[in-house]
Amino acid sequence: EQAGTHRLPIMTMEENKKRPKILYLHGFEENSGSPKPASLRPHVEMHVPHLGVYLTHRNSPIRYMLSSPYLIGPIILAIFLAKSTLPMSNKILGCLLAGIGIVIKRREIIAAGIRGSLLKSLNIARNALKEVKPDAVVAFSWGGCLACLLLREGSWNGPTLLLAPAYELLLQKAMLPCPLRLEPKDSQAPHKSVLLIHSEADQIVPFDASRRLAKENAFRFHRVPSEKHALFGLAKEQKLMLHLQSILKPK
Repeated sequence: EQAGTHRLPIMTMEENKKRPKILYLHGFEENSGSPKPASLRPHVEMHVPHLGVYLTHRNSPIRYMLSSPYLIGPIILAIFLAKSTLPMSNKILGCLLAGIGIVIKRREIIAAGIRGSLLKSLNIARNALKEVKPDAVVAFSWGGCLACLLLREGSWNGPTLLLAPAYELLLQKAMLPCPLRLEPKDSQAPHKSVLLIHSEADQIVPFDASRRLAKENAFRFHRVPSEKHALFGLAKEQKLMLHLQSILKPK
């Protein structure tokens, strides 16, 4: 990213009526008031469906982790032992074994949580696409994974701005198939105008995963040298809007 202030041209009244409709798929901790969607809102008709994936929200991975049999079974066993008339040494041993079982199956428990939350939020994104009929999709991190899945299944094939998409990271943790090629099997047409932006300094989603994804799908790829995962720098000086304009009106 080059230093300097970027200024967008002032829209006429007619242009203001034709503002592009944008579907923004937010990240794990984001909401509609977060810096990146907020920086776009003055220039577009913004739609930010609530995915509800944060820790305390209705579609949180924790909710689905708690329904995993690998977690429920040992917990039920520990409760049963605690209320039983068995000798204390047997109770302690049983609870210890139940705890060891949870540790052994921790990857499956985490996978169940992420998988349930991911599939639920993907359904929300599908419904939002049908309702909004956007001109472009902007998607960050968790939402970036959803956008990749929408591209892969053919639900969406329009201009897309992917910001540090957690596609490979989340699908691997969820123990779901993770092909790098996102084109639907029955499609011969390449995806239209996809720009993927990622920072080399991202401490959460691996930079190389995005580079592989962009190369495999012939996406335009923009490297940011020193931003952390949140990419808050894109919300400054209208940088994010300029990137969005580049996919809406490709050169």
